[in-house]
Amino acid sequence: MSPPRSPDPASVRSILIVRPRFLGDICLALPVLDAVRARCPEARVAFLVERESAPLLEGDPRVDDLIVARRSPGLMGSLHVIRRLRRFKPEVVIDLFSNPRTAQWTWCSGARVRVGYPNKGWRSSLYTHHTRPRTLSAIGFHLASLEALGWGDPSRPWSSGDAVTAPAPEPRLHVSDALRDDARLALRELGVAEDAELVGFHPGARWPTRRWGAAQYAELAANVLATRPRAVALISAGPGEEVVAREVVHALGSRAAPVVGWPLARFVALQSMCRAFVSGDTGPLHTAVAAGTRTLGILSRNRPAMFFPYSAERGHHAFYARVECSPCHRDICADLRCLRRLAPAGAWEILHDMLEMA
Repeated sequence: MSPPRSPDPASVRSILIVRPRFLGDICLALPVLDAVRARCPEARVAFLVERESAPLLEGDPRVDDLIVARRSPGLMGSLHVIRRLRRFKPEVVIDLFSNPRTAQWTWCSGARVRVGYPNKGWRSSLYTHHTRPRTLSAIGFHLASLEALGWGDPSRPWSSGDAVTAPAPEPRLHVSDALRDDARLALRELGVAEDAELVGFHPGARWPTRRWGAAQYAELAANVLATRPRAVALISAGPGEEVVAREVVHALGSRAAPVVGWPLARFVALQSMCRAFVSGDTGPLHTAVAAGTRTLGILSRNRPAMFFPYSAERGHHAFYARVECSPCHRDICADLRCLRRLAPAGAWEILHDMLEMA
C-alpha cells in the first residue's frame, strides 16, 4: 500500500512536532520548528515535550499548543496525552524521537500523515512517511523529516542532503525580557555587580565520559578572571551536580558565583546574558547556543560534526581531541584519554579569542 500523498504545506492547518526529551536534543530540533513555521504559514503548531523540558518552550510564540507528558506516564497518563492530541487534531505529525511510546502516540493522534524513522521494527509500520537522513549533523538529521514530506526548500543553501558548504540553521529559544529581569535580580542577590562581564561554566554532566573535571574548569576560568578585570565566573549545576560546581567556585574565590537550583527558564535567560559559555557535552551546551551566546563545547566521545553542528562564524567552537578510540557511545569508560588530552591551556586559546570578538 502506497503512503498517502504529502499535503501542500501551505494548505496544512495543524501540525504536531514530537520531541519529548532531552534539553540538548530539543534544542537541536528547534530548526524543524522554524522550518515548519516558514513552510506552513497557516498552520497551528503543537509541540509535545516531557515536563522536565517544557520550560524551554513555555511562552514561545512559535508554539500554539504545548502538550506536556510525564517521563513515565503509565496507562492513564498516556490516555491523557492521546486525548490532548485528538483534541488538537493534527493533520501532520513529525515524530523526531520514534521510541515505542511516541510511535503509539503519533498513530493514535488521528493524523493522516505521520513521519518517523525506518528500521524501528513494528514502530516504523505506524508511520506513513520515513525519514532517511544523509548527514552527520543532528540538526540535519531532524530536518530530513521535512524532506520526507517533499517540503525541502531549494532557496535555502543548506539541507540535510547537501555537502557542508554553509552553516546549519542555528537553534533559537525564546527568552523574554521578564525572564532576563528575573535572572538579573537573582544575580544581584548573589552579589554580582550589574556591570559585570558574565562568563558561564557548566562543569557537571550525567555521565563520566562527558565530565572534564573541576580542576580543569577552575584553571580555565582563572585565566578569564586574570585577564578580564570586570569578568565574573558563573558556575552552574544541574540536579546532583552541586558539589562539583561549589568546588570550582571555592577554587576561584570571590569573583565566582554558584548558579545552583535555578529554574530552567531563568537559567537559559542567564545564558543569554553571558559573554561566553563553556560546557561539556550536556544539555546546557545546547541551551547556551540556542540562547544566542558564544559557546565553547568541551567534547570528548562525540564528534562535533554530529552533536555540535554550530558555526564558528557565529562564535561557537568545539574543543575536541579526536583520539584513537573516538567517536564512541560509551557513558562509562576506564580509558578517558578523550578527556585527559583536553588541556585547559588549549581551551583558553579558543576562549580568549571568543571573548575578544566584537
